[in-house]
Amino acid sequence: MTKIQASQIEYVDVIIIGGGIAGISIAEFLARRSRLSIKVLDSAPQLGTFASGKLEGWFHTGALYSGHDDAQTFINCVNSLEDLINLYSSYFSEQCNIALTETKPNFFTPTVIPNSNGWFNDRPVYLIHPRKNSPEISVSGLKSDSVYLEIQRNRVLGRLETAYGQQYNWLQNGNCLAPIYAQVEAYEGLNCSLRHSTETIDNLCRRFDHSYGLENSNYEIIKTLDCSMNTTAIMRTLVASAMERGVTFETGVTIDKLLIDSYGKIKIKSLLCRTQNSFPKRLKARLFIFAVGKGFEPFLSDLQVRAKLKRSRSAMVVAKPALTDTNFVRMSTKRKFHFNHFVHNCEIGAEKFVYSMLADSSYTNDDPINREEEVDIEQILDSAERYFGKDKLYSRNLFSYDCVKTEFISQEEQKRRYSYWIESNPNSNYLCVLPGKFSFFPTVAFQSYQRIKTLIDFDECVEKSTFSPNVKVMEEANKLIADSYPMKIITEAKTVH
Repeated sequence: MTKIQASQIEYVDVIIIGGGIAGISIAEFLARRSRLSIKVLDSAPQLGTFASGKLEGWFHTGALYSGHDDAQTFINCVNSLEDLINLYSSYFSEQCNIALTETKPNFFTPTVIPNSNGWFNDRPVYLIHPRKNSPEISVSGLKSDSVYLEIQRNRVLGRLETAYGQQYNWLQNGNCLAPIYAQVEAYEGLNCSLRHSTETIDNLCRRFDHSYGLENSNYEIIKTLDCSMNTTAIMRTLVASAMERGVTFETGVTIDKLLIDSYGKIKIKSLLCRTQNSFPKRLKARLFIFAVGKGFEPFLSDLQVRAKLKRSRSAMVVAKPALTDTNFVRMSTKRKFHFNHFVHNCEIGAEKFVYSMLADSSYTNDDPINREEEVDIEQILDSAERYFGKDKLYSRNLFSYDCVKTEFISQEEQKRRYSYWIESNPNSNYLCVLPGKFSFFPTVAFQSYQRIKTLIDFDECVEKSTFSPNVKVMEEANKLIADSYPMKIITEAKTVH
C-alpha cells in the first residue's frame, strides 16, 4: 500500500519563531494586550534551552555599563527597569519583586523587595572599581591607563548616583519615570550616596591585592541595584500567563523553508516545518516574528534584512557549594582583571543547594569584536584563586561551560552595543528581534508590541487584573521550560555520585 504523503496546514494570527526569553516575553505581553491567536515555535525539546538558560543570571540595571564612553547601553538598562516596574510589578505582584519605594519624604527609587519566591534576589551586587594604585595599573605602568581609569570612575559614580542615588526622583506625577540620557550625563559631582562596603568585600579586595604582592589598594565600592535573578522562574511565569490567554507552544520544530512572496515588499506566505515526530506542517499567519538568536543568519538572508550581528562565547564556572554569600563584580578597564561572582539557589527534590556562578562578563575599552572562539576558563580560575584562595576554590565541586549569545553590533565604530534590536519593514508581515541581554525582556516585549501595532490591525485589550496562576497551567509551564544549565549540571553530578 502506498503511504499517504500529507502536511498539516495551520493558521494563527501571529507565529513567533524562538522560545527563549525574547519570544516568550513578546508572546506573553501581546496576549495580555490583545485577543490575537499566537503560537510560539522552538527547535529544542524545551523552551529556554539555549542562551536564555545558560546565562549567569545577572539582572542588569546598568552598573556594568556605567563607565563606558557611550552611555546608551546604560540608559537601555535604566529604561528597561522603568518598563519592568510599569508593566510587570503590579501584574505579577507575587513574582516581580522590584518596585518603587520611598527612600526619603516624597522621594522614590527602585528597590528589590525581599521575597523568597520572587524573580529577583535581594542581595545586591557590589561594584568594585579600582583606583590608581590597583594591580591593573601597577602591572601596566602606563600613565594613559591611569588617566582612563579615573575617567571611567567618574562616569560610574556620576551615572549611578543620578539614576539610583539622591539626584533623581523616579515618581513623577504619579508615574514611574526613569531619568533620560541628558539627565544622566549632566551630573558631574563625585558625591555618590551609593558608596558602601562590607567586611566580606574588603577582605576579598585585600586578598586580591596581596596575590600581586601589593599593599591594600583604594577601591570605590558601590552598592548597586543589580542583583541575581531566577531566569527559569521568570520564563515559567511568563509562559503560564501566556498559556492562560490561549498562546500555544510547540517544541522540537525544525523549520525547512520560508515561502516568500518577493513581488514588491517581501512577505512570507508560509512557513514549512517538521514537528518533533517529523510530521510536515505548513504554517500561515498574519505576522511572523523571528526571535531566534542561535541560527538567526539564514532567516536574515531569506528576508533580505541587513543587520550587523555577531555570536560571542562567554565562559562560565559553577562552584558548589558557594564560595561566598556576596554578589560582586570587579569593573576594570582591562579584561584580564574583570571578574564577577553571583550566588544562586536551586532545589533538587527536598535538597537545597547554594552555588556560585563565576564569569568574566565585561564591557571594557579593550573588548574585541570577535570572541566566538575565545573561551578562557583559566582566566576565571586564576581570578577566583586570587579572591578566594586555591584551597577554598578547589575544595568545591567545579564545572565549566560556555554560553553562545547572538548580539547586535552598533554601526558606530563596530562596537558591541549589547542592546536590543528590533527591525521590520512597513507593509511586510514579519518582525526580527534580538534581546541583547535577558534583562531587556520588559522593553523588548513592549517595544515589539508597539511595532506590531504598526504592522497588523487588532483591538487592544488592556487587562488590569493581577496574575494568579492556575495550578495545572503552572505545572504545564514548568514542564515546558528547561531547568537552567547550572542546575542541570548539579543534578547530573548528583546522579553520577
